[in-house]
Amino acid sequence: PKSGRRTMAEDTSHSEDDVQETKKSCWDCLPCYRPYAGDTTKLREIVVNAPYSQDPELLSRHQFMDNYVATTRYRWWNFIFKNLYEQFQKAANFYFLIMAIITSIPGVSTIPVYATVTPLAFVLAVTAIKDGIDDYKRYKNDRELNNRTVEVLVPGGDTQVLKWDQLQVGHVVKVKQDTNFPADLILLSSSEENGECGIQTANLDGETNLKIRQALKETVSLSPEHIAKVGSMTVKCERPHPQLYGFEGQLFMDDAHYALNPSHMLLRGAMLKETKFVYALVIYTGNQTKVMLNNDPPRFKQSHMDKVMNKQLYLIFILQFCIVFTCTVLSGWFYVNRAGKHWYFRIEDTSVAAGTQDAVTNFFAFYVLLSVMVPISLIVSMELVRLGQAVLINVDNRMYDSEDGKLAAARSTTLSEELGQIQYIFSDKTGTLTSNQMAFEKCSISGVMYGGTEKDTIGVNDSKRNKSGGDGSFDLKSQHKDGLLTEADRSHERRATRIPDMSTIDVDGDPRFCNMSDPALLFKLLEGDEAARSYVLALALCHTVSAVTDITRPGKVIYQGESTDEIALVTMASFHGVRFVSRERDVVTLVLPWVTQEGQQQHNDSKGAAASGGPGHRRSNTMGSRVQFKILQIMAFSSDRKRMAVIVQYPDGSIRVLIKGADDVMERRASKDPQVNSPDMWKTTHSHLFQFSREGLRVMLVGERVLDAKSYQEWSKRYAEASESFADKGDSRQEKMDRIAGEIEKDFKVLGVTAIEDKLQDGVPLTLKLLKKAGIKIWVLTGDKQNTAVNIGKSCGLIGWDYQLEYLRATTPEDVMKELKTIKQHLELSDKQGAALMVTGASLEVGLEDKTQELLFEVMNHPIVRVVVASRMSPKQKARVVTLVKTKLHVVTLAVGDGANDVSMIRAAHVGVGIRGKEGMQAANSSDYAISKFRFLTQLLLVHGTLSYNRNAILILYFFYKNIMMAVQQIYFVFVCGYSSEEVFDGYMLNTFNLCWTALPILLFSVFDRPANVDELLEFPQLYLSGLHGDLFNFRTFWISFFEAVVHGSVVWLMTWYTAHDMFDSYWVSSVATYTVVVLVANTKMAMITTTWFWFNALIIILTVLVYFGFIYLYCGPIGFSFSPWLFGVIQQVMARPMFYLVALWLCISVFLQDYLVYYVQRIFNPTLLMLVQECRNDTSKKQDLIYALNNKSARRKSTTTYTKAPNGKQTDRQTDRHVYQPHSQ
Repeated sequence: PKSGRRTMAEDTSHSEDDVQETKKSCWDCLPCYRPYAGDTTKLREIVVNAPYSQDPELLSRHQFMDNYVATTRYRWWNFIFKNLYEQFQKAANFYFLIMAIITSIPGVSTIPVYATVTPLAFVLAVTAIKDGIDDYKRYKNDRELNNRTVEVLVPGGDTQVLKWDQLQVGHVVKVKQDTNFPADLILLSSSEENGECGIQTANLDGETNLKIRQALKETVSLSPEHIAKVGSMTVKCERPHPQLYGFEGQLFMDDAHYALNPSHMLLRGAMLKETKFVYALVIYTGNQTKVMLNNDPPRFKQSHMDKVMNKQLYLIFILQFCIVFTCTVLSGWFYVNRAGKHWYFRIEDTSVAAGTQDAVTNFFAFYVLLSVMVPISLIVSMELVRLGQAVLINVDNRMYDSEDGKLAAARSTTLSEELGQIQYIFSDKTGTLTSNQMAFEKCSISGVMYGGTEKDTIGVNDSKRNKSGGDGSFDLKSQHKDGLLTEADRSHERRATRIPDMSTIDVDGDPRFCNMSDPALLFKLLEGDEAARSYVLALALCHTVSAVTDITRPGKVIYQGESTDEIALVTMASFHGVRFVSRERDVVTLVLPWVTQEGQQQHNDSKGAAASGGPGHRRSNTMGSRVQFKILQIMAFSSDRKRMAVIVQYPDGSIRVLIKGADDVMERRASKDPQVNSPDMWKTTHSHLFQFSREGLRVMLVGERVLDAKSYQEWSKRYAEASESFADKGDSRQEKMDRIAGEIEKDFKVLGVTAIEDKLQDGVPLTLKLLKKAGIKIWVLTGDKQNTAVNIGKSCGLIGWDYQLEYLRATTPEDVMKELKTIKQHLELSDKQGAALMVTGASLEVGLEDKTQELLFEVMNHPIVRVVVASRMSPKQKARVVTLVKTKLHVVTLAVGDGANDVSMIRAAHVGVGIRGKEGMQAANSSDYAISKFRFLTQLLLVHGTLSYNRNAILILYFFYKNIMMAVQQIYFVFVCGYSSEEVFDGYMLNTFNLCWTALPILLFSVFDRPANVDELLEFPQLYLSGLHGDLFNFRTFWISFFEAVVHGSVVWLMTWYTAHDMFDSYWVSSVATYTVVVLVANTKMAMITTTWFWFNALIIILTVLVYFGFIYLYCGPIGFSFSPWLFGVIQQVMARPMFYLVALWLCISVFLQDYLVYYVQRIFNPTLLMLVQECRNDTSKKQDLIYALNNKSARRKSTTTYTKAPNGKQTDRQTDRHVYQPHSQ
């Protein structure tokens, strides 16, 4: 097969048109772009062990990508070209490339080529080295994976060892326990008799729980010799696509075909667990495996600070053009009118044509001279600083989680300052605000609550109620019809006169998953209550949980599954005597607390085993029996369906559909027949649903429907046809299956309600309180019931108990518009300090339409709306809301979640934060920052975000300050050198200014400076407002700094140049003197803006100045003579004059006094909050006064609300703050 090491335009669609297009591609003439022969048809056809075939025709059409994996961005032969192409996509790099080209043109510029090429080459080289190191690390990881080995079946049944990169599609591999799967495989058989195997997908989605995969029963018993035979089986499946858990295929064997689905698939990267070995067929290899197709490269995100800086750069380009154009005109005028009068110019032709030609040449030269206005070193400095800030995040012990033993991880190094400008947070609820540690709390069965406050209504006396009242009593006829009780058993249970002791119940499972142990419910089960038994049996049967031997408790099992909700439900059943003990392919075994006819023989056998001390016997203190239920079909849960169902054949032969799901979906699909679901039952159930959700519990409805054999057979035939079909232009296989499943998941009897507690994470209330004080608006987007989300919001402090609550529940455009107008009117007339808007997914879907979208966002962004809670949201809706908010409101957004259903939302936001949770690592792997707990957001945003924003804002302003100050010297020099394009400074001096004499101090400042310590940033979250409003870096602050640089540069020029000019004849002496003063002034400015002094940053500033004088002394001596002979002996002349020291000292003191005076006046008359916090640092009394003032201002927030500009210039709500603090500062 053709090598997977080449680049190939992979087509993963299913349409014939696309296939034809691939065949006719103009690139087909090139072997490296020619499609594989096996992928030129609509479906991929795989013949078992075809690589060992001797048939040339089979080999020619059985060609697929090999299993070599390459995650690198570059190859050795294209690294330089591709990396340079990527770097020149940046405007600043491209700008300096043009400057370098202009400089290299003879006669255009007086600046040597190296003066512009050297800094550009340095920036390109540093970035290329960084990219090369990162790519080499990826190459080493790829090499380690490709060199792993695996056993492969050869014809005859023997095995040979191959490297992973030698695997081909069609090979049959033997994978042993605790090893990873080398490619995407189809399970054929395993060491287990039923063909099952356990896998762990931690490398794919981070989930460490055991998942079960199952081979077709037709291939389970095949011998290795039969499997290894070439052509013994053929698989037809869809072509590679990135859907991790989506797969459609068919296996052909012995003139029959069998459907293949994701439960038969073993993905590359997963690990084999609890199974000695498996035989599996390779179907997808290399970069066509699902894990590689989902291995997206890091997404490039540009921070808002970069965008603001780019806008200022455009203005500087315009200003630069104006200056260059003015100098060009003056140059032409001087050439025609004045140049001939100066004999040393040796100009004979002073015509207008000659002047014009000279002016055009000078135009490009002036551009090169003034290129210093754009600091090219700023780009690489920003990357280094952000990398340092990311390292600080990665090693911050305050974000260490003792449970998983991990620190925070900065997966992106381009968004550190963006963390300090977040205006909206979009959060998931389950696993994000809550711990995702599910525990069954309460339930409602046919209108009767258990585990709650209604126990006085439940008990022995319930057996005396009217049998037909629907109140939970039992019916002898129905029990006899049900066939689950013998007459002796019923007589025994009638004699029960007390509620049983729960301690006598033998239970399985982890007790952490169930907080409910209600004797009344157990009594009902023993008494023979039909509703109670149906409900608990539904919980014990309707799931995909597996039972695994508990090594810590001999004879017991623990439950493992993909959903902690299901584990909680099964554990609850176990706690009340209905124990799920095993699952064997399509048979589930339960131990019931009552004796059945079907389980009587097993019960007697069990007693015999106990008497003989047989292995594996579980002693029970209550009567019971082991009963087997046949699972006919499982319709798995999905976020779109919001429900799960199983079809079970009971021991008495009856066929029942057991279904559970979200209450809104279930209620629509439940039977409307009052004889099935009585109005009284609905009334009580709704009351319990409301009560459970008010307590913040997750609720589901459980239902049951009885099918007759004929109806099931007809339905099963159509469902099997859909499960064996392939995607067509109408629907995918899964859509067909869901549609047919929906036909049977309706008209069911509601058995009851489950209520599961998902406890709040530690520190969530305080975290939300601090984030709200920081001015951040928080939206909760969840799939839970609205009342549950609202009460979780109240319990964690997100929704204030005094907030005005507004609900949007309409589902039609007209009703949504009407409700929105009413809500808006309520908000306008409200006297509350805050409001919370509650919307449902259905309402939001309608509200996002064009007609109502503007009004919806007007209401959501109303000044007093502090919180928006959207319930019953699908993953697509979450992403759509985030996208619309950031585009419509032009605000900086952050999305935080912990599950795979949050990935789209995380990717849609400006900053994505993934929480490593029980739902896996998909959210964390798709995020920009990964944390272990929601409470770490305060440290990430209020500390690292605030500090990074402050540091990076000053970094950009300082870079432009010193470069503009340097450019001012060149502009003034134009006016004293006859408007020529002569440079004022030597080329090497220009290069070393940014790279050596002003680089290290600002880099250390941008990583370590701390205007407020960590405790102050958390104690005064209002400090975050400076970044949220973009106060430190915007149009105003940029041009104030620009003007300050012009003023300082002008003073330096006038004082230094003319003082030196009076003392020396050579302009190079004046040049070196001016350059030296600029270096000293720039470092003095650096010292003034530093707020936190460490020994190393003080030492670096001092060493920078000392090393500079050493450099300039050597450069103006014999060492630099070969580079710049005109500078020989210049520094000795400068340093021999006391006036130079006096001027330099006076200018540094002037800069110091100017900055000091500005800070002093601001602290007295208009202090910022940061200044006040600094003043209160060692004064507890002042700090308490300041906290009181801030809280008092928060209470009056509504009356002080104004409108200002967001960091991107858009209007947003902002509260005035300075006048409140000023009296306390004085």
